[in-house]
Amino acid sequence: MKIVKTLPPRTPMDMPLMDASAITRKWLDVAYTPEAPHPARLLDIYLPETGDGPFPTIICIHGGAFSAGTKDDDQVSGFVDGVCSGFAVVSVEQRLCTPLRGGSFSPEGRFPYPLFDFKAAIRFLRVNASKYMLDPERFATAGDSAGGWHAIMAAATANTPAMYDEALGFAGVDDSVRACVDWFGCGDLLLNAEFGASGPPTMVLPNGLEIPRVIFEDVFLGVKCAEHPNLARFASPESWITPQMPPVLLQHGAEDVIVTPECSRQLAKRITEVCGADRVDYDEIEGFEHGDIGFYSDENLDRIFTWLHEKLR
Repeated sequence: MKIVKTLPPRTPMDMPLMDASAITRKWLDVAYTPEAPHPARLLDIYLPETGDGPFPTIICIHGGAFSAGTKDDDQVSGFVDGVCSGFAVVSVEQRLCTPLRGGSFSPEGRFPYPLFDFKAAIRFLRVNASKYMLDPERFATAGDSAGGWHAIMAAATANTPAMYDEALGFAGVDDSVRACVDWFGCGDLLLNAEFGASGPPTMVLPNGLEIPRVIFEDVFLGVKCAEHPNLARFASPESWITPQMPPVLLQHGAEDVIVTPECSRQLAKRITEVCGADRVDYDEIEGFEHGDIGFYSDENLDRIFTWLHEKLR
């Protein structure tokens, strides 16, 4: 069942928006770092229409090549439909490498700052779980594209001191999750930077606009991945897989020309090597492109929510 609808984008450069007006129980624009306020560090919380909770919780984050997208755009609509399957859903905003005049990008959205933000949101939600009717023992991360990178990176680096910023608040609070859903994310920044450099000179964004090809992995790191391969590997989820990794569901379109499916293949292989085959499920879907509408089909969302109920029970 779908409850979330699609609205036109705010501007031609934006993605279509999410219409979640049918969800009556929600909190919007919640500041999740009250000790360190920032206009980008906000989140929205959506609850099922009935029940007192505490609800298993999907903490999702949008894509947008680390430089675009918003917590209320249509990318997260599929995950937000989880309220119809008994989940609370949280959509998180974070700092971005926002395009600036002259072709440069804002440095505040470079690695690892957005990851620090996302993990601060997890800690905020755990501390405030009872207020928002969430079950702190049943958190899962989810995201698409760059959001998929955040979702799996947060899951892989749980409680790793180098991968969160105490200044954002709730220092020492557990930021682990019980499951992760990664839609066509980038498991290896160096691999995908090389893939992008070998591609056509233009690329089509999820909003349908065609622009000159940009190596967004280079933008995200602030240096060229090819010239700094060790840093690129340090910032890649594949490098952080440990036996404590929670169960992961990876989905990738076989026809993806933005993030190579090889990223998800290698990530699934790495999780299997470290954790065992039962810790990862990988769906490579024939005919699907990057951000394909098929990911949002009733059939695929049923697959997602059934899998999450099994892992979070």
